[in-house]
Amino acid sequence: MKHWLSRRLASPLISLSMLALSLSQTPAFAAQAKLLVKGGTFLTMKPGEEEAFVGYMVIGADGKIEQVGKGEPPVDLGAAETLDAAGKIIIPGFISSHSHIWQSAFRGLASTSWVRGWGTTLRSQSGFGTPEDFYWFTLHGSLDHLRHGITSIYNFTGGGQPGSPTLEALSLAFQEQQLLGAIDSGARVLHAWSRPRTLAEAEQRKLLSDFLAFAEPYKKSPLLLGFSISGAANPAAAVALDAALTKEYGFVNETHYLEYPVDVPLQQGYFENFVKAGALGPSLYFGHFIHTNDAMLEAVGKAGGGMSWQPLSNGRLASGIADIPKYLKYGVKVGMGVDGQASADIPDPFENMRVGLYFIRAKYENGSVMTPIDVLRLHTMGSATVMRIDDRVGSLEKGKYGDFLVINTTTVDRAPVYDPYATLVFACTTENLEGVYVGGQLVSTYTKLTKRDFSVVQRELYERVARIRAVSATTPLPTPTPTGAK
Repeated sequence: MKHWLSRRLASPLISLSMLALSLSQTPAFAAQAKLLVKGGTFLTMKPGEEEAFVGYMVIGADGKIEQVGKGEPPVDLGAAETLDAAGKIIIPGFISSHSHIWQSAFRGLASTSWVRGWGTTLRSQSGFGTPEDFYWFTLHGSLDHLRHGITSIYNFTGGGQPGSPTLEALSLAFQEQQLLGAIDSGARVLHAWSRPRTLAEAEQRKLLSDFLAFAEPYKKSPLLLGFSISGAANPAAAVALDAALTKEYGFVNETHYLEYPVDVPLQQGYFENFVKAGALGPSLYFGHFIHTNDAMLEAVGKAGGGMSWQPLSNGRLASGIADIPKYLKYGVKVGMGVDGQASADIPDPFENMRVGLYFIRAKYENGSVMTPIDVLRLHTMGSATVMRIDDRVGSLEKGKYGDFLVINTTTVDRAPVYDPYATLVFACTTENLEGVYVGGQLVSTYTKLTKRDFSVVQRELYERVARIRAVSATTPLPTPTPTGAK
């Protein structure tokens, strides 16, 4: 372990140079537009704008949207590149409000377990990973998100093994490497800081301070959307510290809560911890939040809080069905996440929307209780809202980042389009994902990356997982739960 303690780690792909490149793309003067998209059928997801229209969009040299309009673009409009999207559907990039990106390395584990048994199995492997391993796991998982059309990600970080005498230093190294891995992918990320709660409060605060000092050079990167607390529901002191840090630093806090379908009354009793800590409000949203009651929903809704819905993961782990229509009636804000690639097991928003929509319709035995536009809104603006990044992403509007998807319904034929929302949600898959754009730049086409050699990342991941599997087969782990686990 001396290697990890003797120096602050540098990114294997040199993130600082990536940062410099991204900053150099922002000119100090007005410049020709970067990209003109014309002729597409736009589903902008702008609040109050539900009708699809054929039109155009202009993305400036800074990667932000300058214009969105109906019909033909102005004849004098110039752009460095023009994309003719006639016959194609244009939507904002999907947003995952709940992801464990590093879990991309551990798919298929504990295939019949509830979340807690699954988590134990997962830790039996991930607990042997080094900070550098987690860099590659995060890079791999982030690129996989991009290939599936997710351009902005809330990332629950992990790594480290309690009981180690070097826990504090290792925890910081894990945080650093996962931040670098996400940024190096070219996706936008909201980094959820996790830490060993066995440490005293002063030590936890120092870890956060040290991490933020490390992250300072990256704060100007348009790829870093901000920071969050990876919260706890129990004990009360941990909830109070989460609430204090959230307020002091202006973070958001997403807390895993009410996912496990066993001992529900005991888990529900922890809600009082949030009330007493004054944690409820727009800065707090819950991950999963399935086994609720009306009093909780009313309190969260009145406080302006929210939740993140992970239907693929909830189904895979037999966690239950979140009653989304009921939550919305109580005023609870709702986003959608693809969770970890070890529990979903693919970061596929098309499948996530479809499964979620069908769960709800089956639960209510009602086809109108949730519509295609409803679920698309949750995976775009809904996620941006609970993450508090809706001023920058989530819809195609002037001033927001030019992150969008081009959906081609004829490459794998989805038949004539009567209702673009219905075709998109009911019928389309990643096979129809012609283009994924971040800041007006094409980063993936039909799941093939255009800016990265995925085979290099894949090779690194496979070699590292092979080493972990060999070690885990002969070496037991300590019993305490590592930081960042579900």
